[in-house]
Amino acid sequence: MPAAHLQLIGCVLLAALALAGCGGGHSDSTGATFTSQEDGRFQDLGSSRNQKAGNDAGKSAKSEEGRGPVPAGDLCQSQLGGFVGSMDGLRRRLAVGLTYDQYVDEVRGVRSTYGKIPVDRLQIDCLTAVAAPGEKAFNRYIEAANDWGECVSEAGCGSERIEPVLQRRWRIASHFLSEAKDGLDASG
Repeated sequence: MPAAHLQLIGCVLLAALALAGCGGGHSDSTGATFTSQEDGRFQDLGSSRNQKAGNDAGKSAKSEEGRGPVPAGDLCQSQLGGFVGSMDGLRRRLAVGLTYDQYVDEVRGVRSTYGKIPVDRLQIDCLTAVAAPGEKAFNRYIEAANDWGECVSEAGCGSERIEPVLQRRWRIASHFLSEAKDGLDASG
């Protein structure tokens, strides 16, 4: 295995250790995080993260400054706008073209915004209209990163083999992302 691949796997494993407190996972879930598996792949989070979301939906949302309730649409935008926006930026950069390393960096950036979502304070309408399709989109981007990473590490795997797989994942991600953006627009 080339040194660059070993270095990339080492970086991913280091990130996995740093993010170990984020939770475990299973294959049919809706969230995403780095795994600490030896292969350095990304992995979905368990849906337990979303089970906490909406618990406080009946409580009055307070603004960051404590000046009273925030309108529901503005609250959803403030909680999920960065996450949805980071994936939209990734989608735009994919249209121009990215290398594998650039793509992995972009997915890590989206993961960072995902980690900042206050899941325990999401209102149910924001959760269902924006967060759920947003996580589905993010999972497709993660699956593409895994597929591409496997191809990069495999002798003889070229763009003619991986490109259709990536395009399909990205097309599905784009569909879910559009759904999340529509939900975010409707909440405002």
